[in-house]
Amino acid sequence: MNDTLLAQQRAYADLIIRSGINLQPGQSVAVRAELGHRDFVRILAEVAYAAGARQVEVLWVDPLVNQIRYQQVQPEFLGFVPEFEVARAHEFLDEGWARVALTGEEYPDALENVPPAALREYQQAWYKKLGFFQQRMMNNDLPWCVAGVPMAPWAQKIFPDLDAAEATERLWELVLRVCRADQPDPNAAWQQHDVNLKKVVAFMQRNDVRAVRFLDQQMGPDGQAATDLTVGLTDRPNWISGSSYSATGVSFFANIPTEEAFCTPHRQRTEGWVRTSKPGFPFQREVLGAWFRFEQGQVVEWRAEKGQEVLDELFQIPGARRLGEVALVDVRSPINQSGRIFYNTLFDENAVCHIAFGRAYPEGIQGGSKLSDEELDALGLNSSETHNDLMIGAATMQVIGTCADGSEVVIMENGMFVDAVLA
Repeated sequence: MNDTLLAQQRAYADLIIRSGINLQPGQSVAVRAELGHRDFVRILAEVAYAAGARQVEVLWVDPLVNQIRYQQVQPEFLGFVPEFEVARAHEFLDEGWARVALTGEEYPDALENVPPAALREYQQAWYKKLGFFQQRMMNNDLPWCVAGVPMAPWAQKIFPDLDAAEATERLWELVLRVCRADQPDPNAAWQQHDVNLKKVVAFMQRNDVRAVRFLDQQMGPDGQAATDLTVGLTDRPNWISGSSYSATGVSFFANIPTEEAFCTPHRQRTEGWVRTSKPGFPFQREVLGAWFRFEQGQVVEWRAEKGQEVLDELFQIPGARRLGEVALVDVRSPINQSGRIFYNTLFDENAVCHIAFGRAYPEGIQGGSKLSDEELDALGLNSSETHNDLMIGAATMQVIGTCADGSEVVIMENGMFVDAVLA
C-alpha cells in the first residue's frame, strides 16, 4: 500500500470519528467490524483515542462462523440470543456510547446457501431481545455512523477483471473519493456537502410536500410503465439529509457516504407499482429485478428475477410489507456517476432514489423523536422487526410532489433535482 493511500485512510478514519460520530472527549465508542477490517480498525482506534475517547470497544464479526451456526445449530437453538448482549446494549445506552458500524464483506456470499427462513427466524428472535436498542438508535438517542471498508472479495465483485490486490486498491480509491476523504480537508468538505444537501430539505419543507410520485415511463417487460408509485407522507412530515442531532444535541452523520434526503411515509398511503433498479440485500441475500404493487400502503403483489424466496420470507415479518422510508437521491451522485454497482446497501442506496420496507424513523415526523410509540402510531409511523432498503431510481425517473394545499411541484426530471430544488 502506498503512503498516499495510507494517509488518506487515516483522514477517512478521522472523518468517521470527528464528523461521523462527532466523538466527544471522554466518550466511549463501540465499533462493529469484520475480522478482515482489523487494519483499518486499528487506525480508527488510534484516531478515536487521539480525539479523547475513554474506551474503544470492538465487536468482532466473522461471517463464516455465522454461516456455520445457521447451517449446523440445532433448530431449537437457532433463535438463542444471550442475555449479556442485552446487558451490553443497555450499558451503551445508559452511558451514552457512540456507535460505528463498518460494512464491506470479506465473504460477501457467506449466507448465500442459508435458507431465508432461518435468517428470518434469527432476525425476529434477535429483535425480540434487542429491538429496543435498534429503535433507540433509529431515534438518534446516540450518535452513530455506518461506513465502508474495502475487502478483496468485495472489491473483485465490483472490479471483476482485476486481481485481488489491484481491485482492493481501486476500491479504496473509489470509496475515498465518493466519501470526499481524498480532499485536502475532508471534514470541511463534508460540512459543505451537508449545506448542499440541506437545500433539498428546505425546498420540501417550504412547499409542505405531503406525497411524492415516482414516474418512470420506460416500459417494463409486461408493457407497463416501469414505475408509477405515489408515497403519501404523514401529516407532520420532516425531511432529513446529511447531519442529524443526538439526544444530547451533538451533530453527527449516520452514513458516510450520504447523498439522500429522506422522509417517513404514512403506513397506509402508498399506492401503485415500482421496479428496482439495483440489487438489494435483505437478510444479506441478493434480490435482483424486483417488482412490487401497493394498495393502501401495503405490498399486495411482488416478484423478483432473483431472490423471490428472500422476499417471501421478508414479507412474513409483521410490518415488512409497508414502507418505513422514502428517499430522494440525484443520479449525479458521485456514487452513481462512478458507473459501478457496489453490491452494498450503504453505497448503492446513495446512488439513486430508494424506498425501505419495515420500521420507520421517528425523525421523519416533526418532533417525532420526543413522541411516544402510541403517538407515533397514531400519526402513521410503521413499526416492524426489520428495515430493508431497495433502490428504485433511474435516469428516466420523474418525481412530482403533492403539497398540503393540493398543488404540485416538480422535484426531479430525468433522475435529477430541478434547479428550484437546489436554489
